[in-house]
Amino acid sequence: MKVDDLLKDLEGLLSEAKDLPVVNKAMIDKNQVADLIADIRKNMPVEIRQAKAIVADRTKIISDAKREADSIIEIAEKKRKEMLDEDELVKQSKIEAQRITDEAELTAQKVKNAANNYINEILAKTDDLLDTSLMEYRTKKQKIENLMKTSNNKRPVSNKIADNPQD
Repeated sequence: MKVDDLLKDLEGLLSEAKDLPVVNKAMIDKNQVADLIADIRKNMPVEIRQAKAIVADRTKIISDAKREADSIIEIAEKKRKEMLDEDELVKQSKIEAQRITDEAELTAQKVKNAANNYINEILAKTDDLLDTSLMEYRTKKQKIENLMKTSNNKRPVSNKIADNPQD
């Protein structure tokens, strides 16, 4: 289950909580809340693994682009060397080889830049998603803690005495 779904379940639990009259508080099941928080903690690493996979994809894309560029440059160099054997074509082959090399380097740089931009966008979106999820988690957790504190503090005095006879 995704963290967003678990947070929605937590919100649902809060919205379904039974209201306590007069004190403007609600009663929730501590065990259900604890289970949801545990599930959220278990699922956070999944999203982190997804972010790592994106970084690995970035490395692969850059590596593939470099291999492709190296291959293009190698082909251009081979073609240039073959053309050097003939006297009249020497000048033309140098010009063509340089053009191919320049084009290959430009293509490789464009592919590398595009890959970096794509990966940076994905990482930024993942970062935003993780930040949002973490912020929602912390907000819900704080609300639950506040709710639990206030509900514990608002118990009638007679129950506190009965619960803690040593006080």
